[in-house]
Amino acid sequence: MRVLPGLTPKQHEVLRYVSENRTSKEIAWELGISESAVNQRIEGVRIRTGSPPRAELARAYRQYLLDLDAACNPIPDKIPQVPETPLEPPLTVQDDRAVGLALSDAVTYTVTAPWQRDAYFPVVPEVLDGANAGLSRTAAMIAIAGGILLVAMVGLGVVRALADLV
Repeated sequence: MRVLPGLTPKQHEVLRYVSENRTSKEIAWELGISESAVNQRIEGVRIRTGSPPRAELARAYRQYLLDLDAACNPIPDKIPQVPETPLEPPLTVQDDRAVGLALSDAVTYTVTAPWQRDAYFPVVPEVLDGANAGLSRTAAMIAIAGGILLVAMVGLGVVRALADLV
């Protein structure tokens, strides 16, 4: 117990978590350091305190914190050197309360997003974005796939013709 006040702030930080029965991995995660750094700090404390088990070290540190808390004098609610002063009377408003303010004419604001304006040029053609968009898009995909297949067949025909020449 006499050794605990002389520990480094980092060792106190690790011991606070050890006193909460946290594992080295949890302490490392909380402090943002490696697990081996946590174990090194704990071992440093254990060597200075006579190599007690980790549970005994946690119990001793909890007792140290309780003794430290009891040694500190709490601040009393009333300071005896300062005389009591009566509370000041609440501030009063000298003017009459203003009548509820209201605008005479209501104003309506309409905000239109840029993509909702008429001047917006659509990227997708109306054929692919209209009422039958699903059917149109499916037909376009089939046409593209057929075109790719046709190009591949023509390419293979050219390769075969060249192979026959050689």
